[in-house]
Amino acid sequence: MFTLKSKMLIGVGLVLAIVGTLTISSLWAILSYREVVNDLDRNLNSVPQRRELIEAFAAMLEPLQARLPDDVDGCAARQWLFQERLAHAEERTGEAWKKLAKLPSQPAFATTRDLAQERLLEIDHRLGELRREQRLLLDPKQANQAKTSLRNQVNALQGIAAGIPDFGTSLPQLLVTSRQTYRASLWWVSVSTGLVVLLLVVGLFAGRRWISRPWKKLLEGTHRVAQGKFDYRVRLDTRDEFTELADSFNRMTDRFVETRDKLERDARELAEQLTRQERLAGLGFLSAGIAHELNNPLTAIRWTSESLLNRFAAMFGHVSPQNAALVENYLKMIQSESTRCQQITAKLLDFARGGDGLRANQDLTQVIREVIHLVRAMSKYRQCEIVFDRAESCVLEINGNEIKQVVLNLVANALDAIEDASRQVDRRPRLAGPGVVSEKTSDASVAAVGRLEIRLKEFTDHVELELQDTGCGMSADVLRKIFDPFFTTKPTGQGTGLGLPICHRIVTEHGGRLAATSAGVGLGSTFRLSLPRVANSQQKAA
Repeated sequence: MFTLKSKMLIGVGLVLAIVGTLTISSLWAILSYREVVNDLDRNLNSVPQRRELIEAFAAMLEPLQARLPDDVDGCAARQWLFQERLAHAEERTGEAWKKLAKLPSQPAFATTRDLAQERLLEIDHRLGELRREQRLLLDPKQANQAKTSLRNQVNALQGIAAGIPDFGTSLPQLLVTSRQTYRASLWWVSVSTGLVVLLLVVGLFAGRRWISRPWKKLLEGTHRVAQGKFDYRVRLDTRDEFTELADSFNRMTDRFVETRDKLERDARELAEQLTRQERLAGLGFLSAGIAHELNNPLTAIRWTSESLLNRFAAMFGHVSPQNAALVENYLKMIQSESTRCQQITAKLLDFARGGDGLRANQDLTQVIREVIHLVRAMSKYRQCEIVFDRAESCVLEINGNEIKQVVLNLVANALDAIEDASRQVDRRPRLAGPGVVSEKTSDASVAAVGRLEIRLKEFTDHVELELQDTGCGMSADVLRKIFDPFFTTKPTGQGTGLGLPICHRIVTEHGGRLAATSAGVGLGSTFRLSLPRVANSQQKAA
């Protein structure tokens, strides 16, 4: 796995390799060019020149050929001029020796150097003889013989100088060497250029694969997600920081999608709660009107029945005691039922007002036991097993009557679901015989048709009541509508669809939460009621 830092170092290494290759090839070409120029300069200006020696030797003939008098003065003038030209020739010979010593030890100069040394040694010897013989020019008697001898010596020197090899003859060999150097330099520059091009191609390919392509994919991913395509994911195989960045981006997108879905679910639940609240508000308004309209005739009925009961003895004294007792019982029944109807309308008015019941410390365990004791007295629930084994008290700040109403409704619904499930089982064809329990057997011999478990769990700031039954269960569609007003799964005439909505409102007013779950039809249901331990300031009684 190459990290992004390693890839950047590789890129820097490629750049340095390119720069180094170009630098080396350039220096090689420059050095080769300088060597060729130095060789040319050496052959043209830094080697012994026989032309200069021949000219210097030829200049010594001028005093010997000059027309000067043969007296003492003329001989002295001739000797002085010859000595001056001889010194010039010796100077040129010394320069030739110096140039010869500076020649490089190259095979091209080996033969010519040796021959030039032989000629220069012979020239030095002849110049020494000329310096000795030139004194004879001062003697007028020997002047003519001396001129002839010196002239022969000078001619011999010219011949020897002409035999010095011309170093310009090494130029062809130098050109061959230079051409070889040029070809080697050209080959090196070509190879270097090809290597540079190859490195550039590799660098561009690596940069596109390691940097450009991942960056474009990340940029494309951000644009797509910004356009709302939350199902798009960035896939990279670079195995470096870009891959880690892509994975982090994908996780961020997943988290965003989860948050969005959760917010949408919460929004739907809130909308459903608002719808239920609106329906409950409409129900409250409707119940208030109905209660107000029914309260007046119920009051008149109660007062009329009381008046008839008070005047019964005076108005119906001739009636037989048996009929009188019957009429009196009917009047008392009318009075009691009208009173109960007024109590019902009062509850409807309380429901419409929202309820301002007092909140006080109540033992929820005791409330549950009272509800269980109440439902066990009902004959239709005697075949249902209710399990609640908690003995410790659980004190909360609640309205005892309202919470008792909620628990009673939940327990009754659970027992109804168990009864409904048992009826569905009883509808199956069964054969009579030994071991089959008849529906009319005594309570002691009747087996339980279902089970309701009630569990009470205490937490730091709240209490959770769980009711789990083995009843008929609920489908997903029923679970969505379970707290909607007027929604019921019971047969017509057996349910109003207001029990659970009212329970939900009561629990909400207590600052709690009521939820229902079910694994499916025929698999039972579970209701969870959560209540805070302490009511807030708005829920406490003024």
